[in-house]
Amino acid sequence: MNDLLNDIGKKMPYQESEDYLDRLLVQAAQKAIMHEHKRKSSRRLAMMIISAAAVVLLVVGIGLSVTGHGSKTVIATQQVESPMDQFLNSLSEEELAQLPYYEIEEIPEY
Repeated sequence: MNDLLNDIGKKMPYQESEDYLDRLLVQAAQKAIMHEHKRKSSRRLAMMIISAAAVVLLVVGIGLSVTGHGSKTVIATQQVESPMDQFLNSLSEEELAQLPYYEIEEIPEY
């Protein structure tokens, strides 16, 4: 009768050895450990990549600010004169005095 009580719950519809169940538990534990290790390794790798990218951006930013390539520069420093300005600048004082010009004495109200 003692043997009957020991066998309760251990009967399966097919025969499996105790060694098989032990190996199954060991493999499941190993897979869980490997999964956790991979998760930690991938998190560590992601942090290293992000840190390296931040360092590169910092170095490039400092380099640009030191060399001045990141600052705004004046594109054109030449002043362009219109043809009318060129003509008026070429006239002498006497020629300018002879030019007719329009004078407005009062500004009309609208």
